[in-house]
Amino acid sequence: MNRMFHRTLAAMLAVGSAAPATATTITGAHDGLKFVATKLVVGAGSTATVPNGGDPRYFANAARYNGTVALVMETATGTSVCSGSLMADRQSILTAGHCVGNGAGTANPLRTTAYFYNGTDPDYVLTGAQSTAITVSDYFVNADYTGATIDENDIAVLRLSQAAPLFATAYDLYTGDASGKEFNVTGVGSQSTGGGSPDSDLGVGRRRQGNNVFDFALGDAGIGGLLDGDLGQPGVKIANILLADFDSGLEANDASCIVTLAVGVQSTRYCNLGLGRSEASVSNLGDSGGASFIDGKVAAVTSFGLSFGSQYGDIDDDRNATFGEFGGYVSTAYHANWINSVLAVPEPGTWSLMLTGFAMTGLVLRRRRRVARVTFART
Repeated sequence: MNRMFHRTLAAMLAVGSAAPATATTITGAHDGLKFVATKLVVGAGSTATVPNGGDPRYFANAARYNGTVALVMETATGTSVCSGSLMADRQSILTAGHCVGNGAGTANPLRTTAYFYNGTDPDYVLTGAQSTAITVSDYFVNADYTGATIDENDIAVLRLSQAAPLFATAYDLYTGDASGKEFNVTGVGSQSTGGGSPDSDLGVGRRRQGNNVFDFALGDAGIGGLLDGDLGQPGVKIANILLADFDSGLEANDASCIVTLAVGVQSTRYCNLGLGRSEASVSNLGDSGGASFIDGKVAAVTSFGLSFGSQYGDIDDDRNATFGEFGGYVSTAYHANWINSVLAVPEPGTWSLMLTGFAMTGLVLRRRRRVARVTFART
């Protein structure tokens, strides 16, 4: 089984470049096995609107989520949506690199707007009139991001043209080892009426949240590189990618257990039936770039969705974000130095101005290494 698994995946993988916030996909089929990785909060229950029976446990209208923003990117080919998180400097948004660039550290939106919301309506669409809209002025895409669908450097920082509203929650970075830990994920992506079961996807723009567990990082010693040849591409680093499966409570859908055993991991440490009805995963539209929190700090950024097919736990080969699939997340601990190097830092004496809501002046940037910066005029 191990040899067949590796041979099948190696034959199916093809190089793909990630257009901003689109469903760039690596896919294929061989001997009935499918592998799909897609650039992409669907709960075990419904994450729909209140009138449509949405489960309140997934609503994200608490003040602690007020730093989760909707990002609307306007490009030459259309408009797309991602999620992002306000950083401690209150003028930078952390998101996925593929939301704004396609590799080589470059960014390509003509215009990006971040929308902050201070209300308590779980069904409010963040891009509406009650939200505070702030345009993005600078883009910092990790210079090592290649544009590949699975890439541990799929991360970016966006500089706002002004400080975030005072109601917005700013987040610090979690710098510990996230592998094996429970986390809380949030985003503004599409919702689902049936949770992890096949159903209709709903519109984007409403904040949702849920819990899951990072089953492992691809570079964990227990995995021993056994998935590197299947998921990796030449020249693309993947060791610091965190994977979390979407458990239904049934062994048949415990993808983490099924896949690791299939590739030859000699342990059942990655086998568990999840968190029950509170468990959530990321949707295939709009959740990219959203935060995963541990102890209220950002531990990871949503990067992609991953399925190994029905033979390896997925309950539906034809739909994304169903039970038995994985969410793929980029570790912020790995990127903490890079992220901190590009955050906006006010000069001494300007903190009081920022706290009273005045425009920040005299900003300086910390030392920036391996950073690609693209600046756009405000329009």
